[in-house]
Amino acid sequence: MEKENYYLDFLKEYRQIIANGNSKPKLLLHVCCGACSCYPLVFLTDLFDITIFFSNSNIYPEQEFFKRLDALKQYVNFINCKLKSDIKIVVDDYSHLEFASQLVPYKDELEGGKRCEVCIAKRLIKAFEYASKNNFSFLTTVMTVSRNKNVDYINKLGLYLSEKFKKVRFINTDFKKNNGQDLGVMISKKLDIYRQDYCGCEFSIKK
Repeated sequence: MEKENYYLDFLKEYRQIIANGNSKPKLLLHVCCGACSCYPLVFLTDLFDITIFFSNSNIYPEQEFFKRLDALKQYVNFINCKLKSDIKIVVDDYSHLEFASQLVPYKDELEGGKRCEVCIAKRLIKAFEYASKNNFSFLTTVMTVSRNKNVDYINKLGLYLSEKFKKVRFINTDFKKNNGQDLGVMISKKLDIYRQDYCGCEFSIKK
C-alpha cells in the first residue's frame, strides 16, 4: 500500500484555499516549542496570517514550559522583524497536574505509544476548541516536523477532529519533507534558540 504523501496533500489543499479567494487565510498553528517552529514558520509565513497557539500542559516541570515559551517568543520576534510579518502568540493556561493525570495509565509505555497519542490528542482538541471559538477556518500543528512523531496519527486525528469541529479545517502537513527538520536544527543553532533534549513529558524525562 502506497504511503500517504502529506506534503503533496498540503500543496493541493493550499492551492484550493487560494482558488476559493483566500489570499492570505487565517491559520491557527499549534506550536510545542521554539525549536520545532523554526522551519514551519519559515515555510508558512508568506502563505498564511498566522496565530500561534501554545497549549502544552504536557511539559514538565513548569520552568521548562516557560523556557520553551521564551524560546518561541524569541524566534517569533526574529521572524516578524526579518519577514515583516505579524505572527501572534496565544498562550493557553498551564495545568500540568490535570493533564498528566490522564497519562498515568500509560506511564510505563515507551515514547511513541498510547501515552503519546493521548497527549497529542488532548493538545489538538484544545487547539480546535480555541479555533472554533475564535473564527479560525484553518488549523495545523508543527509536530510533524519531528522524526519522533507519528505523522499518520497526527494528520488522521486532525482530519477526524475537523469532522467534529465543522467550521475548522485541519491542513495535513509533513514538515520533515524537504529536509525540514534538519533546516530547523540549523536555524535554531544559528540563532541560538533553545533546543530541549526530551519531548516534555514527565514520564519520558524520568526514564
